[in-house]
Amino acid sequence: MTVSHKPRLRYRGGQLVQVRASAYEGASSKRRMAGKGTLVSGPNGPIERSLPMLVARSHNAIRNNAYATSAKEKYISNLVGTGIKPQWGDETIQALWDRWAGECDADGVDNFYGLQSMAVGSQFEAGEALARIRYRRKSDGLAVPMQLQLIEPEHLDPAYSQAFGGRLIKMGIEFNAIGQRTVYHLWRFHPHEQITRELNTRVPVPAEGVIHMYRRQRPGQLRGVPELTSVIVRLYEIDEMQDATLARQKLAQLFGVFVKRKTSHDPEDEGPMFGELVSMPGEVEPLGEFTPGGIHYLEDDEEVQFSNPPDIQSQYTEWLRTELLAVAAGAGITYEQLTGDLKGVNYSSIRAGLLEFRRRVEALQATLIVHQWCRRIAAKWLDVAVTSGALAIPGYWQGAREHALAIDWIAPKWAWVDPLKEVTADLLEVRAGFKPRSEAAGERGWSIEQLDAEIDRANQSADRFGLLLDSDPRHMAKNGSLHQALEALANTDEEN
Repeated sequence: MTVSHKPRLRYRGGQLVQVRASAYEGASSKRRMAGKGTLVSGPNGPIERSLPMLVARSHNAIRNNAYATSAKEKYISNLVGTGIKPQWGDETIQALWDRWAGECDADGVDNFYGLQSMAVGSQFEAGEALARIRYRRKSDGLAVPMQLQLIEPEHLDPAYSQAFGGRLIKMGIEFNAIGQRTVYHLWRFHPHEQITRELNTRVPVPAEGVIHMYRRQRPGQLRGVPELTSVIVRLYEIDEMQDATLARQKLAQLFGVFVKRKTSHDPEDEGPMFGELVSMPGEVEPLGEFTPGGIHYLEDDEEVQFSNPPDIQSQYTEWLRTELLAVAAGAGITYEQLTGDLKGVNYSSIRAGLLEFRRRVEALQATLIVHQWCRRIAAKWLDVAVTSGALAIPGYWQGAREHALAIDWIAPKWAWVDPLKEVTADLLEVRAGFKPRSEAAGERGWSIEQLDAEIDRANQSADRFGLLLDSDPRHMAKNGSLHQALEALANTDEEN
């Protein structure tokens, strides 16, 4: 038996055409999906229209919402911590960098790693971070005549787009004929400061002098969006819900004593004229507000009624937890980090959550901070150091530059929940040959060269002062016994 389906017909353009059902439910236009996600746009159109409002609301949320503030702080502390530091592999270059890192801030406030934290905080809060390379004179007394000036992304106007004379300016960025960034058109002053329009003009800055860091989520995306974009509505609704709950609890404390009093007048009196107030002994002002525990007097024709909204107090905690789980997911951190709530957490669950989070952090450190920020600054710094004579690297422009820029960027080590288990696992992997020592050292914030140099320096210091430490594997066995005593005993056995 065959079943025939009557085709669906619809008028389009004055003609009756057959409407074919979508093979994918997600692409259907039926009731369940009607009006949902039907706006089709490129990677930059929504950003161009919405970025100023998104940034403004993100700033406001982080200023006033404790959960948004916590999300930003955890994001910075895990991605940067005390700083992602370079290991140049050359003592002279390393010493020069360490000196410059303390004087690189054009504002004279932070060091290089403080600027890292500010840049990552700006990327979280506003979607991107901007810095200008500022070249200085040799007479300024800097280790390398170059500094960094961090500016807020609002200096780059997303509404500034033009095409003229073969030039294309899109969202404040100018491109050449092959799509390379050539110029950033930046406001001289912050556009939301109290600066007159005549003074605040756009300044074209060559792209090689601008560091622009943002997380690109679609091919062709030119600007970043705040990390809280997907949960910004939830954050404001959480605030409103907490305010409403607090108001309800305050209202519950307002109950007092209400006294209904009879009016006192002559029974033969026809009563007050229309609009005339009744005079009462001990008359008080009309009831305008309640005071907790107070005695309130009412007229004989007055009564007090309270609204009776639905009570969700028993469900409030679970509702808030569900909302904060979504906020943590949208901000890219764990619920425990966002709230500090460790109820019901055990070693296995917290470790599994942290492992997934740290995979994301390591990816962002490599592709965002190191690649877009640190690597470009280090390359420009090395060029200026050689050009100014602060460094002498033979054959620098003939190929030595690439060798000098083979830098290991070391992030702060992770503090594990149970260090003993983690160290024991690393030790077994290294001894079995499943992991090189360099990888284990890198996970702890060291380059292998720097670690070995520090161990050698400590050994030389111990030998110079005649120290015999239990932690010295050259002299002490794992169980604390002396190697020399064991060797002497072995030699005695051989003689016998």
